[in-house]
Amino acid sequence: DLSSLVVSNPFGGPPFLVNQGKGRVYGVEILLRRALTQRLFGWISYSLSRSERQDHPGDAWRLFDYDQTHILTLIGSYKLPRGWQIGARFRFVSGNLITPATSSVRYDNGDIFVPSYGAINSERVPSFHQLDVRVDKTWVYNLWSLDFFLDLENAYNHASIEGESYRYDYRQRGYFRGLPLLPVLGLKASF
Repeated sequence: DLSSLVVSNPFGGPPFLVNQGKGRVYGVEILLRRALTQRLFGWISYSLSRSERQDHPGDAWRLFDYDQTHILTLIGSYKLPRGWQIGARFRFVSGNLITPATSSVRYDNGDIFVPSYGAINSERVPSFHQLDVRVDKTWVYNLWSLDFFLDLENAYNHASIEGESYRYDYRQRGYFRGLPLLPVLGLKASF
């Protein structure tokens, strides 16, 4: 339970912010980690959660801006001879919440369109999913170790949705897309 959350003053202010908001967060998380052989290990993590807010007394409860109902992570890694290791990580997350523009009105004086919005956080963008692959080689010395790695993030080049944008008159909506396939080379020294 959350209480005394900062929200905008329903009467316009001042004060412009008041501590009238309430929230509730609940859910469950499951994590299974297992070494399947001496060289192969992995884990599965799943979270089912709900985060809700009530901005002012008497308001209806709504989903919080950063609610992510489902989060699934699968990780597997295999140790090869001579300090080599390969691994992969798959992630799936419920899409981010958005408040959709439902219509707009044109104001001729400024030649602008002003949108009307639907219920707060009433829609989600498409779910996020991504596969990352990693290959690394480790050299171990007496007092330190050196790790060289290649990460291939978003290995199947899925264009995840980061946000939304509208045409100037709000009649058509589009999405901002995330990064494409991203290779990353790196070195890490540990002492």
